[in-house]
Amino acid sequence: MVVKPWYKQVWPWVLIAIPVLSTLKAVQAVIVMNRASPDLVVDDYYAEGKTINMNLEKYREAATRNLNGQLLVAANKAVVEFKNNKLTDSELILEFVHSTKKSKDFTVTATRSGESIYVAELPVTLEGKWNIVVHDSKVDWKMRTTLMAPVATPVKLSY
Repeated sequence: MVVKPWYKQVWPWVLIAIPVLSTLKAVQAVIVMNRASPDLVVDDYYAEGKTINMNLEKYREAATRNLNGQLLVAANKAVVEFKNNKLTDSELILEFVHSTKKSKDFTVTATRSGESIYVAELPVTLEGKWNIVVHDSKVDWKMRTTLMAPVATPVKLSY
């Protein structure tokens, strides 16, 4: 019986391939992580916490005013409707914040289109999960909602 040299046998190559493939996969993971770094990490946590507390007062102001609104996003339009509330503002600001990609965030101005209805033209058609903040132009109050687009029904704005 003739014994083949080691480099002509299968098992040494299988055993060598396992650590080589693991190393290549680790290098690929490091490259992918460096290219797509997350936008969710905040450097100055203390300052961010103080800002959050100031923002909560704006939501409390909306609760004090007993604002009751809903948001409908259809194609490239956003419609904000307030029930039982008479707002005197001629326009509202809508901030669309993507859950994971800061580069997709945008802000639009909704103009009054009736007694308690505001309409805004969106620069893109929404897809995926979005956090939406609605406030007046002076930022006296704020309301928010989370939206999983596309959606066919209105979503309630909360404090």
